[in-house]
Amino acid sequence: MMGLTGCHLFGNMNFMGGGFLFYGIITLLIFIAIVYLFNNHQNSHQQNSALDILNRKYAQGKISDADYAKRKENLKN
Repeated sequence: MMGLTGCHLFGNMNFMGGGFLFYGIITLLIFIAIVYLFNNHQNSHQQNSALDILNRKYAQGKISDADYAKRKENLKN
């Protein structure tokens, strides 16, 4: 019966034989993905907030139809 020492999932990659680099790259890629997803979520939330404010001002009659259409188009870009 083999224990954990007999399991070679990634070959013989210990930390001195290239495993450190492999696991470092994997960790870095996971970190980059988390940062990207977090920033992407924040940007979409901020854009929706600006659109909500614009819709609210239009509904209250504080801006004209033409101004509303122009600002809405600017927010989409």
